[in-house]
Amino acid sequence: MTSASTLSETIRVVIVDDSATIRTMLSALFNEIPTISVCGMAENGAEGVSLVLAERPDVVVMDMQMPLLNGLDAARQILGQWPAACIIMNSAFGDQALIDEASALGITDYITKDERPSKLVRAVLAAGAGSGGSR
Repeated sequence: MTSASTLSETIRVVIVDDSATIRTMLSALFNEIPTISVCGMAENGAEGVSLVLAERPDVVVMDMQMPLLNGLDAARQILGQWPAACIIMNSAFGDQALIDEASALGITDYITKDERPSKLVRAVLAAGAGSGGSR
């Protein structure tokens, strides 16, 4: 495989989370995977919408509860302007009503933060490959 084909197969990811610690940890986690590249990070939903629409990444990993705009409202805005966006919610909240609302909105996957990090990595790889989420 040539380096050009390797670059074209890289999954570009934007991380949107109000916790600097979570953003740093997720970036480090994803950067350990040769086929994933973090192309941007945002600290709130409003910043996330702007960044995602500017970068058009392959996958967005977004927190649910953030200042200025929560994850569902940010996803709603992104999907309203870019219906093909692939968004994975990564939330501390595993409430079934939130999961159902996210699913109805068109969220690709919903991974709670208490899951093993490998589950989030698998979800990003699956979404980036076009096979959608694990649910």
